[in-house]
Amino acid sequence: MPSVTRKAQATRQERREQIERRLLEATDRLMADGASITELSVDRLASEAGISRASFYIYFEDKGHLLRRLASQVFGDLADAAQRWWSVASRLDPEDVRVAMAAIIAAYRQHQPVLVALNEMAPYDPAVAETYRDLIAEISTRFEAVIVEGQKAGTIRPQLPPDITAHTLVLMVERTCQQNLPSRPTSFDTELADVLTEIVWGSLYLTNPAG
Repeated sequence: MPSVTRKAQATRQERREQIERRLLEATDRLMADGASITELSVDRLASEAGISRASFYIYFEDKGHLLRRLASQVFGDLADAAQRWWSVASRLDPEDVRVAMAAIIAAYRQHQPVLVALNEMAPYDPAVAETYRDLIAEISTRFEAVIVEGQKAGTIRPQLPPDITAHTLVLMVERTCQQNLPSRPTSFDTELADVLTEIVWGSLYLTNPAG
């Protein structure tokens, strides 16, 4: 019986993740067409995602709850992009940082409407604001571990406090993307990735990124 229960729980979790991903894609599409999160009805979101209104309310309390869950999905994609560098940070190749920055920028482009909605709602919805802070803190903690390892290896500046440094650089990248990408063409993205790479590498490492 316990195995049956666990299987049912796993199936429900998989179903929830599938619905969340479909709703994320639907929200991206609808908001990219100019709709705001406040204008989008549950019926329209559910229809665009190919689910019923009843299914929506099985998994989400309201649109605020949906936005918080979508934010988790989006920040998961951003963390996966950053992991392209973090997972190979020990080889000290600035190109790994550039690849990660390009992937982060691409993820922002893809999910820009949801990220805009998140930032718009955060000042007015305490739960959304808390989710935003928690997601930033989670990514910062993962980045902090990379900095600590680099300091142990003698490749990252030892005078940098890992927690403050990680949080500052994560916010820098997040705010830079948030403020610039909505008004810039995609041709800007390569230049931005190069600039962020130079700033991050120069802030952390004891070697020149051109070397």
